[in-house]
Amino acid sequence: MANIVRSDDVRTQNRAKIMAILRMKGSMSRTKLAQYTGLSAATITAITADLLERNVLLRKEAPKTTNSRGRPRVTLTFNPEFACVGVIVLQLNHIMMSIADYQGSTIFTDEITLETTTISSETLLEKLAGFFLAGMRTAGISTDQLRHVAVGVQGATDIHATKLRWSPIIQHQELQIKQSLEPVFRVPVSVHNDCNMIAQALRWNEPELFHSDFAAILLSQGIGMGLYHNGELVQGKRSSATEFGHMTYIPNGALCRCGRHGCIEAYASEYAIYRNAKMLGDNSEPCSDISQNEMDEIIAQAHDNVALAKSSYDRAGSAIGAGLASLFALLDPFPIAFVGTGSKAKDLLENSIRAAIGEMPMSFQPDQISMRFYEDKNPLISDGCAVTALIEVDKNINSNNGKVLKIAV
Repeated sequence: MANIVRSDDVRTQNRAKIMAILRMKGSMSRTKLAQYTGLSAATITAITADLLERNVLLRKEAPKTTNSRGRPRVTLTFNPEFACVGVIVLQLNHIMMSIADYQGSTIFTDEITLETTTISSETLLEKLAGFFLAGMRTAGISTDQLRHVAVGVQGATDIHATKLRWSPIIQHQELQIKQSLEPVFRVPVSVHNDCNMIAQALRWNEPELFHSDFAAILLSQGIGMGLYHNGELVQGKRSSATEFGHMTYIPNGALCRCGRHGCIEAYASEYAIYRNAKMLGDNSEPCSDISQNEMDEIIAQAHDNVALAKSSYDRAGSAIGAGLASLFALLDPFPIAFVGTGSKAKDLLENSIRAAIGEMPMSFQPDQISMRFYEDKNPLISDGCAVTALIEVDKNINSNNGKVLKIAV
């Protein structure tokens, strides 16, 4: 029996294709849209005319030059005033928020410190909501303009993007973020692992390298990973998964802040490097208040070949490299982005990472693997959340005949 495809379904798919290309590539002419999407000029014209009429898109004329003839070239771009999206990032003792317009430009940011490890779940959720709403008021953004809020969290989220299942930065499990915040914001709220958001941002910002297969590894107080394989974000059946930092490196080894022993994080995180450099012992409780100045001092000592500091970074790199070698044995090599303050020690880590990978019997050379380092994780987490929120708004438009729906309460 032949499948019957409704014209509405085809139009929705084509509109989604056009919006995805504009979202990824930016301002573009109808001719270029036809080239990228494979759609006919008539289809492009009909769909973009509808989006222009609804103020989803704007026309943008290229400036005339002295030698130009005929009509000025017109490109299409998202209307920044059509909607805005919100971002909340929950980290250890730290909350960030931002607001982006429909083109993806950040129009407001703010941050506060908060004792996340001791606060009650009710108070934490109230603080998240109140802090974000205060930022909207300061920015002069009305709730009618807001269309989606993406929350980036340090820890494992559920596959439906509704809650924080587990995190070392809070004392509660199954934190119902979506359920708590949606009635307050009156827009859809989604919850995402911060490393996945870093990977999302890299994929959109640097698609020439980070596109089909790559990993973003967080080097900070914790060790995390966002992984793309065959162009898709890798997640589990029930959670955000890819807990690279909690893969076993040495069975029954050093104490990890997750409570287990021998995790990669227990050797490669900042608290692990600090613990080893200060001779505190592998079974001492992980420190949660290590300052950047203290880590910078250890980095300086390692550069001066102070034995304990140098060996701390050598074993951190070995732990990361061993974990990557295991992944490469399953999936073949792919580019790696190392992100976070731990990247300040890239010259101390990279050689030991590559050396550990090279100990595995593989058909490639470790120096062939692309590795890039980015010290500041926060802009990438925020960018990833904003892109994710904007894509959800685009989907909403496509599934609701060009209209953006709000949640009724």
